[in-house]
Amino acid sequence: QSSTPSMTSEASSIMLVPVGDRYTMMDFAAAHFQEAQSLLGGKGTSGEKKSAADLVQHTKVPIQGSLLHYSDSELSELAAKNFLTVMRFMGDHPKLKNQNEVECIFEILQLCKEKETLHDEVYCQVIKQVTHNPKLESLMRGWLLLNLLTGYFLPSNTLMPYATKFLQQASSDPSSTHHDIAKICQSNLRKNVMYGGRRHLPFPVEMEALLKGHAARRLVIFMPGGVEYLTRIKTFTVGKELLQEICEQMGAGEQEEIREFALFAIRTIANNPGKPMRSEEYLHDYLLEDNLITMSLRRVTWKTPLHFENSIYTDFHYGQILWDYVNGRILLGYGKEVEMQISILAMLQHWAKTTEQQSTAPSREELQEYTPKLLRTRISHHALEDHVAQLLRTRKPLLPMDAKIQFIEEVMKVPLFGYNIYLVERISDETIPPPCFFGVNKEQIIVLDSAAQICRVIPLKELQKMRTLRPNSEGGLPGMELNYGSAASPKTLWIELPQAKEVYHTIVVILSQTEFQH
Repeated sequence: QSSTPSMTSEASSIMLVPVGDRYTMMDFAAAHFQEAQSLLGGKGTSGEKKSAADLVQHTKVPIQGSLLHYSDSELSELAAKNFLTVMRFMGDHPKLKNQNEVECIFEILQLCKEKETLHDEVYCQVIKQVTHNPKLESLMRGWLLLNLLTGYFLPSNTLMPYATKFLQQASSDPSSTHHDIAKICQSNLRKNVMYGGRRHLPFPVEMEALLKGHAARRLVIFMPGGVEYLTRIKTFTVGKELLQEICEQMGAGEQEEIREFALFAIRTIANNPGKPMRSEEYLHDYLLEDNLITMSLRRVTWKTPLHFENSIYTDFHYGQILWDYVNGRILLGYGKEVEMQISILAMLQHWAKTTEQQSTAPSREELQEYTPKLLRTRISHHALEDHVAQLLRTRKPLLPMDAKIQFIEEVMKVPLFGYNIYLVERISDETIPPPCFFGVNKEQIIVLDSAAQICRVIPLKELQKMRTLRPNSEGGLPGMELNYGSAASPKTLWIELPQAKEVYHTIVVILSQTEFQH
């Protein structure tokens, strides 16, 4: 049973602010390093500056205790041990027997993950070892470590302005060997402040690629309609950056519209439902080492008017709406008028294929494919064939792209268009006989009976808490519980369906979009 993350994202209290001539690492060392008081001579002397500079520059000799003061001796010992690991990774000290670079990186990152109080210490150690480092290979290894540190862990509010100043200075000289990676570190730190850093430590394969200088990896995004979008992502790419890239390629560059799309991580085993990512999440936190995760793109909300000047954009929306229509994610209801609507949409699907096929009537098998799965046993196939044949005789054929646009516009007239619809197999409300439907859009949750009549409406603003539920028995279905209403009149609803986690995370994504707009 997984508990609900907070529905309101807390902005970080840490701010990256431009800093002037103050906040150098020498200033920080003089104020906070253990050795500072014993090494520094008279105030204001050149000897003081020389000693402070020594504290924050590369050394060939391992430190015997922590750079910063810790009252806990265990932390000081861990710090000294970590410095030795940093030196081994950078090639400044012999590695242990059978120890490799990847193990060194993992050891350093694992320490930071387990001991938040050592974040500043590790930052200072790595910054020290990349300052005036005479060996290029050692220097670049140190910057690689800093690249990972800035993306995973934040320094404290005390160290932040000094670390920021250090990175600004390191990236200000275009001729330096570390100019580019220093800029990347700056970007990592900004994203870390905004989005909270990556949650999962890198797999060995990713670390080995970084060591070989492969800063980006190839990724295919599967789009509706069978289109594959090929891109390259970096170690700390977040969903928002990739969404922006893809949407701009589709001609959807406005932020309001970009926020209506979501990336889905899909585990390619046993029809595992996809999980929509929040735009501030890191892509690599979803990409497993075993390559069993694929990424797809879907539109989740439909507030912004559609526009069809870009063929990729049109194909994307036609592909998604067609899949949803055929697979029961768009509910039409039942009745004679629905049969005519299905006939029109079947004709448009036929025209959308190729110009050559427009001269021939669709076969019975094709008409079956053009019909929503939930309605295939409920409508008369003979009546459908007659309706489509009559439409094809009396209407002038459209070009495939125009047929796709008209199909989209026809489906968007359906009263329940815009809801993400799911088939529910069990529900706590005994007045609604299962199977029934659960839908969510940008404003509310609805529950519908098997005839697509709305039985319950829950405004999203009344949603207080939700959680996913594990199956009650072996072979049972997962579920989701919703708590809503007011403090004076609390209400609960639970549902069971295979896509419980997808529904849960879709609601989380929609809520995060709403929060951003407000």
